Amino acid sequence: RDREQVLRDEVRVFERKTKKFYSLLEEGIDVTLWQLNQSAEVSLDGPGSQEFVVKSSSMSLKLHRRGELLVQTVLTFISTGGYLSKALGRRRDKAAHEPLPLNDILEVKAGCEGYDHAQLPSSSSKKGKSSKMKSENMQSGLFLTIKATPTPMASSRSYFLRFKSRQARNDMLVGLRGILADLQVHEGISISQIQSPAAVQHARRMPGSTHKNAQNPFLNQRPDVTVPLADVHDLINKERESYDRLLLTMLQGNADLKEKEDELLSFRDQLHRSMVESAEKDRTQANDSKLIMQLSKKLETLLMENEDLRDNNDRLNQRLVQVECEKLEIMNGGKS
Repeated sequence: RDREQVLRDEVRVFERKTKKFYSLLEEGIDVTLWQLNQSAEVSLDGPGSQEFVVKSSSMSLKLHRRGELLVQTVLTFISTGGYLSKALGRRRDKAAHEPLPLNDILEVKAGCEGYDHAQLPSSSSKKGKSSKMKSENMQSGLFLTIKATPTPMASSRSYFLRFKSRQARNDMLVGLRGILADLQVHEGISISQIQSPAAVQHARRMPGSTHKNAQNPFLNQRPDVTVPLADVHDLINKERESYDRLLLTMLQGNADLKEKEDELLSFRDQLHRSMVESAEKDRTQANDSKLIMQLSKKLETLLMENEDLRDNNDRLNQRLVQVECEKLEIMNGGKS
């Protein structure tokens, strides 16, 4: 019972966060944006080239409604300026990038999908800022990838968003997927079997929703035929169970994402430490090899000098013997 109460409380918290996400996104979320476009032109060498249209730009991501329907809603990218502009109070929000309609979003994924996050380019040419940016890009848990529909100029579009914390990234991941689910359920093909007649008529006006209510047992009945209330309650309870199961699954999936990402970050840290140790060993080995080479040259020089000294010693010994022989000959000649 305690576990059920904890799960129930977590589900309520999850639902409240999901409902508040609309207003939170309408106010704006600070992100750092990269946009990678794959060129639609195909050459003999292969697919088109990749180009970063936006590089490491500080943006405020906002949800902007252009009508009552979600299909008319877009994500806008507003330039927020630098730290100096904020300190001086000169922050002027301006649209620095074309908006992204919700209907153009294909998928939302955690991490930097399709590109190495450590190799993302920097908009600054200064070495200090560039190295700082690369160190910030090493944390893969801060990134979110939005894949959008192709355009006449780009065969694929990828938006890489870096957040200030992993919790903010996870909230954005779940919230944006919830918005896309609302777009699909309310204005796309419905997956629920319980609908009111007004909702059915509205849904039939939406594209791609021709056969969405063929399985509803209460819409193809004659108006003079009554349906037992118990059957309605049973169907509502089944849908409620499915809804609760979906919420619990999403809640557990969020925890799984965090655990797997923790493991991935731990593995990356271990790999980074191993690479540092390997580089240190390589430097030590290079220094040892250099020292061995220097010692070998010194030893070779000493051996050559020793050989020369031996030759000189032999010559001196021979000369000494000759001098002694000449001395003995002179002494013998004097006696005779």
